[in-house]
Amino acid sequence: MTYTKIQWSLMGLLLVIEVIWVKFASFSFYYDKEILLYQVLFLLFLFLPYLFYKKFRPDPRIVSFLESILFLFTFIPIMGMLSYLAATLKFPFIDPYLVTIDKNFGIYTPSIVLFFRNHLDFGNLFVYTYNTYVIQFPFIIIYFSFFNKTIVLQRFLMQVMIAGLLTAFISAIFPAAGPYVWYGYVPNDTLASAMKQLYALRDNIMDISTGNGIVSLPSFHSIMGLLYTYTFRYEKKYIFIPILILNILMIFACIPIGEHYFADILGAFPVFLFAVWSEQLLFSYISLSFKRGELHRLDKKSEA
Repeated sequence: MTYTKIQWSLMGLLLVIEVIWVKFASFSFYYDKEILLYQVLFLLFLFLPYLFYKKFRPDPRIVSFLESILFLFTFIPIMGMLSYLAATLKFPFIDPYLVTIDKNFGIYTPSIVLFFRNHLDFGNLFVYTYNTYVIQFPFIIIYFSFFNKTIVLQRFLMQVMIAGLLTAFISAIFPAAGPYVWYGYVPNDTLASAMKQLYALRDNIMDISTGNGIVSLPSFHSIMGLLYTYTFRYEKKYIFIPILILNILMIFACIPIGEHYFADILGAFPVFLFAVWSEQLLFSYISLSFKRGELHRLDKKSEA
């Protein structure tokens, strides 16, 4: 079985679970039919050229690019939906424990947030680096597709999928409101909207017409920053070093811009390590199965 088959099978399974969950849940469910239609049409728009280059005019670089883009735009809403459903389980917030962890490391989140709010030059720099989270993903797809490094790209996507699933599970069992709620200072507009959505989910109201990131622990920005850096570890230094610096800044920006606890960032490391470790096991298993299949085919040819 290939990575692509595993990824799409998992997403299909998740989609079925989510549909059943929504169908039999007791919460109110709202969505925008027009947006949903546009999303389906967009995926169809991507699928048709993918099918053409896969079946009729094979080009591994274009196929890898289109396949990965399809994965990205399918995986994001499915994982977003899973994180919303997880929030409806309404486990108690663990903010006091996260605050204690921060204190043990000598971190007081409000002081960091207020410093960057009072020094806009620094603040704007970290806003830009924080927002590269959504740019780096397509950049990785374009970069590794262009250089025909399909296996690196496929392994990265699998690591993202594993990390996303684990993040949704952890956020369900250990939800947190965030430091701006605990310390009582005003969050930025994006986080205020996310907090409103989180509380609505805990009140059995799910509205997916507006998408907000509601996960505090672990910081998914930090997880992705680690995965972005890890994926480029074997590239040339003039590529790897800027990626490394950018993601160090992005991970740090999770506190002043994303307004995470420092503990949220610490929580990203075991998720990252587990995603990499489990993907390596899967890769070894698939590689071994492929080699056995090749040997079996060679044995049959020699017998013939």
